[in-house]
Amino acid sequence: MEDTCFDLLCKGMSAEDARVFRKALMDCCRGDENSFPVQMALLTRAQWRAAAEMPVILQKILVTFEAKLADQQKQMVALMRALGSANDDKIKLVEKNLAVHTNAMKSVADRSYQDLEEMDKYAREIRGKMEYGLRESDRITKALIDERQRLEETQHRYERSTELRETAVIMATVLLTGVGGFLFGWYHFGHPH
Repeated sequence: MEDTCFDLLCKGMSAEDARVFRKALMDCCRGDENSFPVQMALLTRAQWRAAAEMPVILQKILVTFEAKLADQQKQMVALMRALGSANDDKIKLVEKNLAVHTNAMKSVADRSYQDLEEMDKYAREIRGKMEYGLRESDRITKALIDERQRLEETQHRYERSTELRETAVIMATVLLTGVGGFLFGWYHFGHPH
């Protein structure tokens, strides 16, 4: 015959305890052991038993864990001692190499810092010269613009004076031609010879 859920729940109980438990369940639930109230009561009992066994299970796990941890610690100590004696020379060599590399890096860093200071100095000088060049360029541009305006004004005055001279020359030429013609006409026609 196959064990029922109730039989599994009563496993580990004495026959008398199982009988009392069965009677209590029947009185409380009044029904078939596969009915919901009976199954709920069985489930509750199973949860209580599991909760009651948890501290014992956890204690066993803790004891096992502590034993394994102690064993691991012993193995680590033995391993570290073995490695420590074998690696002392290697550690000293690494420390020496590290010191050499540290000094080399410090030297490179110092030189780089000096180079950066020089580059900064040159950059400031170049910037100063560029700013001076820009100021001079602005000054020269302004001077060229002023000179161009002065030359344009001079050219304009020259062109006006040239126009006046040409007009004066033309008038003088007309006047001299008129006077010359008058004198010629007077000399040849109007003057008694």
